[in-house]
Amino acid sequence: MPKYSAPKILTAIAVGAILSLGTLPGAAVAAGQPASVQSATSVPAASMLAPASASSFSVAAARGIDRNPNHLDVFVNKSYPLKPTKYAPKTKTVSGTGISLRPEAANAYNKMVKAAKKSGIRVKLISGYRSYNRQAQLFNQYTRLYGKKYAERISAKPGTSEHQTGLAADVGNYNGACALQSCFESTPVGKWMKKNAHKYGFILRYPKGQESVTGYAYEPWHFRYVGTSLAKSYKNSGAKTFEHYHGVASTKKSSPKSVKGTAKTTANLNMRSGAGTSNRVLLTIPRGKNVKLTGSKKSGWYQVTYSSKTGWVSGTYLSNVSMPKSDTKKKDTKKKETKKSSPKTSGSSKKTTANLNMRSGAGTGNRVILTIPKGKTVKTTGKAKSGWLRVTYKSKTGWASGTYLR
Repeated sequence: MPKYSAPKILTAIAVGAILSLGTLPGAAVAAGQPASVQSATSVPAASMLAPASASSFSVAAARGIDRNPNHLDVFVNKSYPLKPTKYAPKTKTVSGTGISLRPEAANAYNKMVKAAKKSGIRVKLISGYRSYNRQAQLFNQYTRLYGKKYAERISAKPGTSEHQTGLAADVGNYNGACALQSCFESTPVGKWMKKNAHKYGFILRYPKGQESVTGYAYEPWHFRYVGTSLAKSYKNSGAKTFEHYHGVASTKKSSPKSVKGTAKTTANLNMRSGAGTSNRVLLTIPRGKNVKLTGSKKSGWYQVTYSSKTGWVSGTYLSNVSMPKSDTKKKDTKKKETKKSSPKTSGSSKKTTANLNMRSGAGTGNRVILTIPKGKTVKTTGKAKSGWLRVTYKSKTGWASGTYLR
């Protein structure tokens, strides 16, 4: 998807405002296609007092949950806010960053960074301590942008953020690759952190596939300092999350299967007055929302209804698409349109209609190889997949969204 477009202003707000756990996961919405989302800092949404799911966690559960914010193993989430809620720790600025952490976390972070550097990995600190008031500003900002319900999913309310303890750190690559995005896991820094962070007392706080337990979307960049002893114990226990480790994990029932005539957005998505990025934006649908399909489809775009508005959205950013029932004639028409929307050109040339990311695979979850400027000509290889085309530009070959190629 285009990496630099007008809506990137929101991305700048998200990243600049703070990253993760209180950071913004849904950020910009590019011309027709959404910008990557950086997540936040929410937490489980229920009082979770169920017994641990595995006997290996019983010791931790029996030990009780430490609520003292001055302790390294303090447990914090929506169900377990800080006491006092406006707790402010003593912090230390991490050298060369201007970002603060608790002294213990800062010292451990410096050791970790030095060790990573010896392995040829440069870890960049993006966010650290955030005060109660700063977290309140961020949460209110996201509420204005996305509504309270979505804001609570991507950002912690003040008094419930791990960043307020001074023990949470958001990290990234110095070249900015996949900053606060799920694709960070596949970058050199992301891989190194996942494998080695626990050796220096840091644990991955919001793992993949555990949003129903932690209350937050996957954040491969968010690490929490708990000390080397606890980090080792946590890793050896095999616990899926810190909630599991403490015996307070509670999962929500999986969402029901999609019904006919519905789809779910996979990113913040513009609804437009017509099928194509040149049409007027009616509203922006937040990531993870269900929309109703009217049954009309054109060149990879779907007509949908959301929040009492009806318009068109790019099918590239819809999942669980289930078209409403229609007669045979309509189905045949849809098949013809689908074929047309997936060109089978061979060695043809196309022009970009916006700044467009070339990725290593067909889909926004893949690594960005480079960004092709708007108006540039690219060569297509003839391969197409789910609305994406394999293209060549500046001796590089990768995949680009066909929505932004003319």
